This record gives sequence, C-alpha cells and structure tokens, in this order.
Amino acid sequence: DFFRDGSLPCIVTSRVLNEGIDVPEASVGIIVSGTGSVREHVQRLGRILRPQSGKQAQLYELISAGTGEYYTSERRRQHNAYKN
Repeated sequence: DFFRDGSLPCIVTSRVLNEGIDVPEASVGIIVSGTGSVREHVQRLGRILRPQSGKQAQLYELISAGTGEYYTSERRRQHNAYKN
C-alpha cells in the first residue's frame, strides 16, 4: 500500500512478485537474479507492464556476459512477450 500511494519509492523483493501480485504503479523493474523458467520470467515482466493510461515501463535484467546466465537470458527473450 505504501508503494501504491507513493510513500515508498521502490520495492525490493526476491520471488514474491513472481505470481499473484500486480504492481501497475511501477515504471521500472530490475531483475538481479532470475530462474531459467520462461514462465516465471514472463510473469515478472507482466508485473510492471500492466496497461495503464500514459504509462511507459522498462525492465532491466542484470547478467554477466559470457556466462550461462547470459545464454539463459537470451533464450528467455525469444518469448512472444518481448515482441511488439
């Protein structure tokens, strides 16, 4: 509720936002460590990309180049959720 009313400028969470919680008020999402599951990744993406009038949201994923994490991220980005 504090985030929704603007009292808190950000939310930091581990996996709480994977399922069941929508935060359409968020305009930026930063994923520091995600699982290899495409489904969970798309759900995280959807938490901040819920349609809202005049809203533009951005999602950042922090990964290390040349690692398995990098290739997993590339695979997840092939999902239709990333296509306009």
